Amino acid sequence: MEDKKFFDIIPPERVKEPSGEPEKKAESKPVRKPEKRPAPIKPSVPIPPVAVGEEETDSSDLIPRKISWPRAKVLTFSTALIFLISMGGLAYLKLPIVTIDVWLKTENLTFTIPAEVSKEVKSVNLERGLLPGKVVSEEQFLSQEFSSMGKAVREERAEGIIRIFNDYSTTSQSLVATTRFVSSEGKLFRLVERVMVPGQTLEKGKLVPGTVDALVRADAPGQDYNIGTSSFSIPGFAGTPKYTSFYAKSFSAMKGGFKGETAIVSAEDLEKAGQTTRAKITEKINNILKNRMLPGLLLVEQDVPLNILEQGPTAKVGEAVKNFNYQVRARKETILLSEDDLKVLAQASLVSRLSEDQRFLPESLKINPALVSLEAADEKGQVSLQISVKVYNNLESEALKKQLSGKSIQEVQRSFQDLSQVSQAKIKIFPSFFKNLPRDLDKIELKISFE
Repeated sequence: MEDKKFFDIIPPERVKEPSGEPEKKAESKPVRKPEKRPAPIKPSVPIPPVAVGEEETDSSDLIPRKISWPRAKVLTFSTALIFLISMGGLAYLKLPIVTIDVWLKTENLTFTIPAEVSKEVKSVNLERGLLPGKVVSEEQFLSQEFSSMGKAVREERAEGIIRIFNDYSTTSQSLVATTRFVSSEGKLFRLVERVMVPGQTLEKGKLVPGTVDALVRADAPGQDYNIGTSSFSIPGFAGTPKYTSFYAKSFSAMKGGFKGETAIVSAEDLEKAGQTTRAKITEKINNILKNRMLPGLLLVEQDVPLNILEQGPTAKVGEAVKNFNYQVRARKETILLSEDDLKVLAQASLVSRLSEDQRFLPESLKINPALVSLEAADEKGQVSLQISVKVYNNLESEALKKQLSGKSIQEVQRSFQDLSQVSQAKIKIFPSFFKNLPRDLDKIELKISFE
C-alpha cells in the first residue's frame, strides 16, 4: 500500500454580527454543510404587516375571488336582453306617434237683420226681433283756433286824434271834412268829419285858445304815416293871418298805416275750420258717452246724426287777421245695447242660414249696429244689425282618424286631397322609418286650424 499523507483542514471563520458582548475566542467546531432552504413564495397580493400582539390572519382571505369569464358574459347578456325587451315593449305601446295638422277652408258670410229697441223690453225676443236698450244723449261746446291761409295785398291808412287850436279870435271856426293837416314831418292827414273849433275865451284876464279834439286819417296808405306825436298846420290858411293862429297837436302816435301782402280769412279757411271743429266735437261727445258705458255694453255710432245747435267763425271772409276761432255747440242722441243680447239675436239668425254640415267660428262673429230711427222722448228706436262671420264645412275628427288608421302616408295624403273642405294637411310621424299610420287611434293626434 502506498503511504498516505494527511493534512489538517481548518474551516474559514464565520463573520459574526456585531453585538454588545465582548468577542469570545473562536472555538473549533466540526464542519457542517450549509442547509438548502426553499425560496420564499411571493404573494400576488401584498400582505399587510402584522402588528405585535395581533394574531396573524390567513393571507388567502385577503385575495379577491375572480368571477369566471363565462359567468360574467351570461350576466351582461341577460341585462342587455332585459333592457332591449323593455324598450321594445315601450316602443310597441307608444310608437309610432303621428301628428296631422289640417287647415280647413273658410268663407265670409255677411247679412243684415232689423231690430227694434225699447226701454220697455226686458229680454231678447227672437220671434219679433226686439232688444232691450237705452237712449243716451250728450251736449257739448267747442271753440278751436285756426290760422288764416288766404293772401291779399292790403292798403291801410294811419289814423289818430289831434287837438285843434283857435288862437285867432273869439269867434268859432268851422272846418269841413277832409280839411288838410300837415305834420312837422311833412305827412298829410285829413279830417274824417266836420268840426267846429271854439273861439278864444278869457281866463284870469288872458285870452285862452279854444280847442277841440278830432279824428284825422292819412292822405295815403303805408307804414310811413305811422308817426309819433307831432305838430300840424292847416295848408288851407296859408297866406292869411289864420295860418299861424290855427294849428293842431297830437299827443299819441298815428296807427294802422300799412301797404303790402297780408293774411286774410278765405272761404276755404272757414269751410275747413267748420269740418274740423264738427269732427272734433263729435269725437268728444262719443268719448264722453263711451266713458259712461259699463263693460258688455255697445254704443250705436253708425249713422247717428250730430244735432248742431249753433256754429260759426269769429271772422268773416276777406278779413285781414292772422288767426280766427270757429265755435260749435252740438248734441248727439243714440242707443246703448248689450253685447250679449246682440250675440243671442245674431247667432239665432245665423244658425238658420247654415246648412247641416256648416259651422261658424264664434270668435269671428262681428256685429255692427246702425241707427235707423230714434224717438228720444219715448226712448225707443230701430237699428239695423250688420253681421259678418267665418263659416266652414265640419270635419269629424274621430271618424277621420278611424278612416285613416293603418293606411300608408301616401294614402293619407291622397285622402286629404279628396276632401273639398281641406285647404292643406301636414303629416308628421315619429320615428320617420314608419310608413303606415298606427291602428291605435290614441297614437294619432289631429290638429284642426282655419285659414
